[in-house]
Amino acid sequence: MKRISIFLGIALTVVLVAFLPKVYSQVSAETEKTFVGQLVKVDTTAQVISVKGADDKEMLFKYNSETLVIGPDKTVQGLTGKAGVQLRVNYYEDQAANWATRIELIEQQAPISLPHGNSYYTRLDLRSIHWWIA
Repeated sequence: MKRISIFLGIALTVVLVAFLPKVYSQVSAETEKTFVGQLVKVDTTAQVISVKGADDKEMLFKYNSETLVIGPDKTVQGLTGKAGVQLRVNYYEDQAANWATRIELIEQQAPISLPHGNSYYTRLDLRSIHWWIA
């Protein structure tokens, strides 16, 4: 009986030592937040970006080499000089700092405009809609 309890104690210790660092190092989805706004400034020396939201609230986000950047350049340095672009930042709060885990560049598509006064496009659209409804 004593051998079984010693064996179970050792096995439990090995499992805890092997898996606890992985559990605590990952940010859970419940603590991660999202902020959407316009890029104000990128400070590459301090590794901080500044983003202003729709309510004119400006937030600072720290980043590191593990921060995933979604966009044409795939790096935070690629955002320098692009003030005003829309960003979606996933982050978590840690020790009074906001740490960015993912920074996504939201590309705005230009609206499609038809030439004014050209009734061909209007007729074509109305025929397509009529065919689709019927």
